[in-house]
Amino acid sequence: MEYVSISFSAIALALSVFTFYWVQLRVRDRLYLVRIDKLGEFMNPMFALVNNGTRDILITSVQGRFAHADKNGGTYFSQRLETTDGSSMLLSAGKAMECRIVFHEMPASNFVNKGKAREGSSPPVYEFEFDVEISWVDASAHSHTCEARIARYGFNEDAKMMMFSPLEPKHDLYKKS
Repeated sequence: MEYVSISFSAIALALSVFTFYWVQLRVRDRLYLVRIDKLGEFMNPMFALVNNGTRDILITSVQGRFAHADKNGGTYFSQRLETTDGSSMLLSAGKAMECRIVFHEMPASNFVNKGKAREGSSPPVYEFEFDVEISWVDASAHSHTCEARIARYGFNEDAKMMMFSPLEPKHDLYKKS
């Protein structure tokens, strides 16, 4: 009878140690941005934020930026972020959120001068790489900021969009932050 109680105590101790490890020590922080390509939807960039970690993440800011050719800055147009979760920016562990950046204004003709002229194009096309800038706070109260280059856009001299070229489909945001 004495061995039975010792065995139950040992099993309970092992189970509590395993539970402590699983909940407190086995912590993974993983956040990915995955580009979503839908036919005809390139005017408003779409992507998914995927929390593949073990703790929740609060997304604090998501913005799209057209990078200038001289690598010194970029242009932010008036934009709105649409998500599948409505207004909640809390991304639970193991969940994903579909996002779309909707532009309220399109570029003016003086915008194209900041792009890189594409060789061999007639009429000239000015290329801009498109970055998504994300800021988030994790469960350890650490603030992170990262950007992911997801596409290349081309505009003519009248600032009309002429070209869309997707770039890298998946970005590990924790490695870049």
